[in-house]
Amino acid sequence: MRLCVIVRGSISVAVRPSFSATKGTLHGHDYAVRAAFCGPDNVDYLADAEELQRRLWSLLAEMDGKYLKSSRERGAPAEPYYEIPCGPEGASGECLARYIARALGATWVEVCEGGLATPCFYYGP
Repeated sequence: MRLCVIVRGSISVAVRPSFSATKGTLHGHDYAVRAAFCGPDNVDYLADAEELQRRLWSLLAEMDGKYLKSSRERGAPAEPYYEIPCGPEGASGECLARYIARALGATWVEVCEGGLATPCFYYGP
């Protein structure tokens, strides 16, 4: 078993994925984000939860209210934008989860669209 500190935040962003004919237009998402920082198996783990929370909120504040642009996306981005390394099909929830995990050094990240009937995207072990 592992001890983890889980921090949470949320953002509202615009995306324009090209992989879906029905969702390929500019539209918005409210995402709830959880990021976990875990210690080694069966070892006491102590982390500064307030610092981890601050780091997540700081990263999310840079994105909030902006267009999420893939670094390989074709065409002019909507303004203002925040660029993340994704494929040419545009920014996705999967790509966002991976980006946040890597940016923060988190063990895993879960990004959920708003509402109970919408998907979540997980990046981690």
